Amino acid sequence: MKITQLSALALAAVMAVSAPMAAHAQDDETIIMLGGPSSDPFWGAVQQGFNAAVEELGVKGQWTAPADFNDIVPVYTRMFEAAIARKPAAIAVGNFFPEPTEPLIKQAAAEGIPVVIINSGGAKYGELGAIGFIGEDSYQMGYQGGKVAVGNGVKNGLCINQIAANPVLEQRCQGYIDAVTEAGGTAKMVILASEDIGNSQKVQAAVSAMLMQDQSIDGVVTLGVAVAVDALESIKLVRAEGRAVDLGTMDLGNTVLEAIDAGEMSFASDQQPFLQGYYGVLIPYLYNKYSMAPSGVTWVGPYMVTKDNAAAVLKVNKNIPGSRGAN
Repeated sequence: MKITQLSALALAAVMAVSAPMAAHAQDDETIIMLGGPSSDPFWGAVQQGFNAAVEELGVKGQWTAPADFNDIVPVYTRMFEAAIARKPAAIAVGNFFPEPTEPLIKQAAAEGIPVVIINSGGAKYGELGAIGFIGEDSYQMGYQGGKVAVGNGVKNGLCINQIAANPVLEQRCQGYIDAVTEAGGTAKMVILASEDIGNSQKVQAAVSAMLMQDQSIDGVVTLGVAVAVDALESIKLVRAEGRAVDLGTMDLGNTVLEAIDAGEMSFASDQQPFLQGYYGVLIPYLYNKYSMAPSGVTWVGPYMVTKDNAAAVLKVNKNIPGSRGAN
C-alpha cells in the first residue's frame, strides 16, 4: 500500500487530541523505536514496517533493540533511559516489563516527549501518559487459537511461555487455556527458559520432555516463531509413533506458513508486526505535525491464519520478504 493511501486511511480515522500538547523542546528530531531482540524473527517484520514508514514519511528514525534475551529487562531499561535523555521527537516502546518500564513512560510523557506504546501494555496507555497503543488483543490471540485447537479435537493443551516476566504472554496462554477448558478439556502454561531461545537443541529437548512427562497432551501452542519451529521437530517424532498432537503458534514466518499450508501446524495468531512498526512512526508523526492521534487503541491482531488462507499469506511474504514475519 502506498503512503498516500496509508495517510488517507489514517487521517480519516483520527480526531483532534482533546488534551493540549505538552511543551516539548525537541533537542533531537528523531523518532526512536525500542524493539525486541534482533535474534527473534518477529521483530524483523516490526523493523521493516518502521523502516518503510521512516522512508515514506521522510522523517528521521532510529531503531534500537537488544541483541538477544540475555538480561533483557535491565538492558531494555537502559535503552529506554538513553532514549529519553536524547529528548527525541517521539518514542515508540513496548511495555513488556511494567515494573521498570511504566515509570519511564510517565517520565518521558512528563518531559513532553510523545510516547506510543507498541506490542505490549495496551490496557494502561492512557493513564501512563502515552498518546496511543498499537498492538494485539493478547487474550484473544490465545483464545482464538484455542478455539481452532478445540475444533481439531484438543482435550489436553500445553501453552509454552518463553518469557516469564512478560504479562502479555501470560494473557495469550490464559486465552488458549480458557478456550480449551470451556470446551470441557484441560490446559496449562509451562515456562521455557528465555536464555534457551535460539538454541534449537535445548528447545527441542525441553518440548520432548514435556510431551514425555504427560502422554495425554494432544495440543501445544507456542508464543513465537522460533519456538514453534523447534517444537514442530519434537512433535514430528511423537507423531511418527502414532500419537496425535496439534500445534499452533503466535506470529508468522515462512516456515510456519509452509507448515500450516502442509497441515503440519493448525494455526498462527498473527498480530501483524509490520503494522506495529509502521503505525509506531505514523501516529507520532501525525501527532507532532497535526496535533491528531487515534481516539483509542489501534488493534492489529489477532488475524487468524489457518490452512484456508496460509498459501495466500505466504505468497505475500515471499513477494515482499519479511512483511508478514520472518523470511
